[in-house]
Amino acid sequence: MTGIHSITLPADTSILAELRSFIFKIAADNGIDPQTLHALELAADEIATNVIDHVAHEMPCDIYCQCGINSEKHSIICEISWPSDEPFRPDILPQTDHIRQRLESRQPGGLGIFLIHALVDEIEYDYRDGRSLIRLMKKL
Repeated sequence: MTGIHSITLPADTSILAELRSFIFKIAADNGIDPQTLHALELAADEIATNVIDHVAHEMPCDIYCQCGINSEKHSIICEISWPSDEPFRPDILPQTDHIRQRLESRQPGGLGIFLIHALVDEIEYDYRDGRSLIRLMKKL
């Protein structure tokens, strides 16, 4: 990645606008179209919100975000990580039938990972040095 920028923010809902502004500035500085930018901002916002709701209420922590351009893949990459005792495991989350049932019954929540996958071109999960990491890639 080139032009890598990073920011560390406390895991609190008050930082969501700052996170989106951080991503917006990087994208705007690199001439990324508004539709691509909006999708990436929304996916990152969803991840941060989930960390705030599901991790930080039990263990106050910081959210680390790193963004940059991958010129080889002609994409923008945004990595979000947070302290974690064990890896984030999306493979144990509800599958398609469960998602369909939630949509039909209009139950709130439970669709974040589904939404993120719909917004970005690639998503990777990793665990390094006591931190769960989600890498979002959006083609330019």
